[in-house]
Amino acid sequence: MGHQAAAQQLRAATPEVIEAYRAALGRLGSPLVSREDIWRQCRHQAQNIVAECAQTLEGGEHAESPGVREYSRLLGAHRVVQQVPVSESVRAAEVLWQAMQVAVAGAVELVPAEQRHAATQTVSTAFRAAAGSRLYQGIRGYEEAQRPAAAEVPEPDPGSTVDAPDAQALDLLTLRERQILEAVRAGLTNRLIGRRFEISEATVKRHLHNAYRKLGASSRVQALNKAFPGHG
Repeated sequence: MGHQAAAQQLRAATPEVIEAYRAALGRLGSPLVSREDIWRQCRHQAQNIVAECAQTLEGGEHAESPGVREYSRLLGAHRVVQQVPVSESVRAAEVLWQAMQVAVAGAVELVPAEQRHAATQTVSTAFRAAAGSRLYQGIRGYEEAQRPAAAEVPEPDPGSTVDAPDAQALDLLTLRERQILEAVRAGLTNRLIGRRFEISEATVKRHLHNAYRKLGASSRVQALNKAFPGHG
């Protein structure tokens, strides 16, 4: 009994996790299971996330699968072609975590009782790191694919009253402020954004307030229009 046995148990349960995952997405009517090619991509990501969780449970440190960032970014861009909203990937991550619960509970039973809570937290942290990295890269790819003709947009009329994006202000945004704005664009609420980045809703609001100030915006819509021109 120990962490190695628990990791092996979690790996062995992967087929059941994936089956439960697909069934749950089907009940939600998710487009991720509407076509076999889309589901294969989704399944591949899910299997690798479970594998990373098992590896972390075994070794104590999270190790990202090789090439996962580039693959996730390309997959995000492909979602535009497939007409699958990026918000579906965000929802799917929550569905996968729920589908893993039985398998995780069974796996941690193989470690000493006094270590089970810590083992569960290890898997939870590994999952958030693995899923969060993929979501972040996927959202970036999705956004890039949505504005391929940005360079062809004509320069604004100097006399126009339409707000133009402030490139200088964008440069002032911190990485976290950009990440949170990207999550807002993906349709996440402040509560879900907080869960995704493991921060409080108050902290999310503070980052948004700072971003609004730097962008000269007074609302989510204005901030998105300035940060991501043509996003709507």
